[in-house]
Amino acid sequence: MGRLGERLRLARESRGISLSRAAAETRILQRYLVALEDSDFINLPGDVYTRGFIRNSANSLELPAEELLEMYRIERGRAEPATVISAPAPPRLRLLFVPSVLGVFFVVLTMIGLSYLVLTLTSRIGENALLESEATAFPTPATEPSALPTSLPTTVSTMAPRTTPAAGGAVDLIPATPTPPPAPEAPIVIEVRVDPGNNRGSWLRIATDGKVVYQQTALAGEVLKFTAQRDIFVRAGNAFIVTVVINGQEQRLSMTPGEVVNFTWPPN
Repeated sequence: MGRLGERLRLARESRGISLSRAAAETRILQRYLVALEDSDFINLPGDVYTRGFIRNSANSLELPAEELLEMYRIERGRAEPATVISAPAPPRLRLLFVPSVLGVFFVVLTMIGLSYLVLTLTSRIGENALLESEATAFPTPATEPSALPTSLPTTVSTMAPRTTPAAGGAVDLIPATPTPPPAPEAPIVIEVRVDPGNNRGSWLRIATDGKVVYQQTALAGEVLKFTAQRDIFVRAGNAFIVTVVINGQEQRLSMTPGEVVNFTWPPN
């Protein structure tokens, strides 16, 4: 028996609580309580469930839950040492395939660069030809009036140039149409309610958009509210006393006492 199991058993026996009574108060099957007091972690359902059993037992026996969870972590680590499994060597076919993909990538990149260079040179040649034709059609006078200013103020036009030049070489300006910003997605609003009354509450793990925002025991009568843009995940221990309300739609998580339920919105 480990220190964790011994402490739980001594606390239960010192209060004169039988295993059947402890199972009824914590809503944990009696065989799991026996395995927990014997530190028989192999016969417990899993790490997440075991942590919930320890927290419920600690609350029932008025023991520090975090201290017991730390003892469980230490004993569980000693009981199940980590094993290192060597990864198999990848097949040689993949090694031969990688250079071909890189070669295609560099060829495509080179073609894009050459196309950009050709387009740039063609555009510059066209601009030079247009300037020469304008200079021939409108020659510069021999003398310039002295009244003209030596520099002109620079202005910024809010008009977008038309793609096709007008007659005479001039370019018409048309108002640029602003692009409206994308409309934000409507958020998902969720309420997690724990039934009021004489109960021990429910251990909850809540994640919004893939980020955990709540992970602890919610007490009887407690109401939790969250919002999300894409999805919501709720894992409830003792889901029999938990109700969720999604955008005004109410749903009971379980009809069986002591059941652990995973709830996802939108449904998969």
